[in-house]
Amino acid sequence: MLHRTLLAAAVFASVASAQLSVVLPVGTATVEGNSSNAFPWGRGGTGLYQQCVYDSSHFTNQGINFPIVITGLRWRPNTNVALAATGYGQATVALSTCPLDQGAVSTTLASNQGADRAVVFSGAVNWAAQAAQVGPTPFGIVVPFASSFLYDPTQGDLNIEVDLPIQTPAPGSFQLDVQTTGGLASRVIVSTGYPGTGTGTITSNHAVVVQVDYQPAAGLYSGFNADVTTGPSPLTVNFTDNTYTSAPGGVLGWAWDFDGDSIIDSTLQNPSFTYTNCGSYSVSLTTVDGVNSPSTLTRTNYIVTDRTTANFTEQLIGPFTVLFTDTSTGGATSWAWDLDGDSVVDSTSQNAAWVYPNANPVNVTLTVSRLCGPSSTFTKSIVPVQNISHNVLPNNGLSTGASVYFDLNVTNPAGLSITSMDVAPSTANTAFTVEMFVKPGTYVGSTGTAADWVSAGVGSSAGGASTTAASANVVFPQALYLPPGQHGVKLWYVGVGPRYQTGTVVTTVTNGDLSLTVGTSRGSTVADPWAGADITPRLWSGVLYYGTHTLGGLAGFGEFAPGCAGTLGVPHLSSNLPQLGTTMTVNVTNLAQSFGIMITGFTGPVTDLTAFGAPGCLVRASADATSLLLGAGNAASWNFNVPNLPVFSGMILYHQVLSVDPAANGLGVVMSDAAASQIGS
Repeated sequence: MLHRTLLAAAVFASVASAQLSVVLPVGTATVEGNSSNAFPWGRGGTGLYQQCVYDSSHFTNQGINFPIVITGLRWRPNTNVALAATGYGQATVALSTCPLDQGAVSTTLASNQGADRAVVFSGAVNWAAQAAQVGPTPFGIVVPFASSFLYDPTQGDLNIEVDLPIQTPAPGSFQLDVQTTGGLASRVIVSTGYPGTGTGTITSNHAVVVQVDYQPAAGLYSGFNADVTTGPSPLTVNFTDNTYTSAPGGVLGWAWDFDGDSIIDSTLQNPSFTYTNCGSYSVSLTTVDGVNSPSTLTRTNYIVTDRTTANFTEQLIGPFTVLFTDTSTGGATSWAWDLDGDSVVDSTSQNAAWVYPNANPVNVTLTVSRLCGPSSTFTKSIVPVQNISHNVLPNNGLSTGASVYFDLNVTNPAGLSITSMDVAPSTANTAFTVEMFVKPGTYVGSTGTAADWVSAGVGSSAGGASTTAASANVVFPQALYLPPGQHGVKLWYVGVGPRYQTGTVVTTVTNGDLSLTVGTSRGSTVADPWAGADITPRLWSGVLYYGTHTLGGLAGFGEFAPGCAGTLGVPHLSSNLPQLGTTMTVNVTNLAQSFGIMITGFTGPVTDLTAFGAPGCLVRASADATSLLLGAGNAASWNFNVPNLPVFSGMILYHQVLSVDPAANGLGVVMSDAAASQIGS
């Protein structure tokens, strides 16, 4: 470390190169990031300590594969944000080479600080006023360093730390430009009342856009990377030399040791090597240039073969019956399941199923390994099943393409997510699908009106016998979330017809989470789910299986109300499930102008836009937050970085997008389908 410090001092005293700059992450120098966030410079008064660890590829992929002297940093506000003339009276900036990969940073701040950590600025940071503009905003928040920092991208990822103690006055609140898709960076923060050290929260793939001002360093610095660093054996690895030298003649020789045995394995510049056995291998490269002393770079345990990472998904497939599917990476060859939380192996199959005695939460553990590689263990708490049944014996049925209707009143204040259902098909052992449509309120009066409904999702079944009430299980690829309140439900069967109970009055069954009121059927067609006529009473025979955040900490997303059609039809929302510490991405299609406004709220009130010139268009989300969506190809995305804080678990959000569509109606706007989401733990 001492020689590196002395070298840095010499470099700082002698380098007179022209000032250069590079923007992180790659591709954001002239293109706006896809999200925004107030940290680190956009919010004050509460105190903030932030580490943002950037993958070294942001440098090497822009031609910087040699040591550099970093002399300053610059940040920019997000598009259309005006920067007021203000600043912080006290701020500290520190840099280091992170000892961990950006994708595996720690919540413990000190664990992400490299041995070369240096405070490069401490004092007041002030910036001038800057007008809002369309497109990438200038890098108006400038921090020129009091002392420079020597950074080598070939030795690790860059950790940029900003410490903003609690202080008044605070700068005006504004949003900074952030890249969350392919950002290859992780943010660790400690905010309100922070002590300045200790444990923070992680937001992965969160890259605050920053300009790095630098000068090239002088000397010989060995450097290399590999196309893969882990995988199943035999593993062939292609190594690429990225050594830097300031010598006029360049690098003259290379000596590679691929397996840490101190024996030279290759003298090629860019060799390949095959690791035939399990293990962890250190790799060394020594280079010479005829001017500087030889340089050696050793990466300890750089190549690891047969490493696996355990993971699995679970799916309710029947009463108290759960199917577990192995989703581990690395090509595991052995599996050990503890399915009932007693620390005893219950199955060694790749996938497993288990029948539970009740609906109590249980810890399920999967341990996997490959050949002689290290084992990996993953544990998840699951809730075996929650269900409601209207399990009457069917005595009649309809042909393929028919529908059944019922009302669901969700009384659980956290809502619920329907995972699968048992139904009675008209034909035995025939694969079929069931599309579930929903609408706010009751189904009564809307059975033949497509505009009143939104498709929640399509489930599939391999089929089953037709002689019992609940003989075929229909599984939804992603659980269908319904927020609290009453919902009309339409189940449209394709491939078979629904069987049901006739000759009785409409009935209601209930439990602590919801009530189910059956009974109408409708004979439609395979091509048109809204055709045919109503037959009442017709009591659906089946069981709904669902999960709730109350017991399982589940995340949810689902469309619950229709939008209004524009020139491209109704804008449609879809999303992954929002979990603590992850990024929720809501995609919207059918945007006539390829842009819109995302409305996100904590409640789902109804505002009718008919009087404003948009007949049939209802706003169903309170405008607690709005975001401009800029897309292309009549589609756009909205990203929400879910804080990794327990207080957010279980929060329900309502979403709807306003789409500008001048030809659609007098107001020139239409509303997308409305969706609700719940943050899972």
